[in-house]
Amino acid sequence: MASLDLMSAGLNSVRQGQYRANTAAAEIARMGVQRDPAASQAIPLQPANGQPAATVAVDTNRPVNLVDSLVELQLSQREVEAGASVIDTADEVLGTLLDVTA
Repeated sequence: MASLDLMSAGLNSVRQGQYRANTAAAEIARMGVQRDPAASQAIPLQPANGQPAATVAVDTNRPVNLVDSLVELQLSQREVEAGASVIDTADEVLGTLLDVTA
């Protein structure tokens, strides 16, 4: 059904926007942290289950560009808004289809 595909696409867009926002926020938060050589080999853990969140080490020693991170936050906001709009539209279409067939 096409409306379910639309909802799935909207949800994927929201998820990707959230991931982009989390990544940009982590970059901004990292600006105030002192450089730690041991942390460059650290692999972050998922808080819920303690499993590794990534398969590669996080490079915390690379420089942070605040402007790029803020732009990424704005992009993530627009991406989530677009995904939410797609979900709303798919919901309206599905509701109209149910009203027509009922």
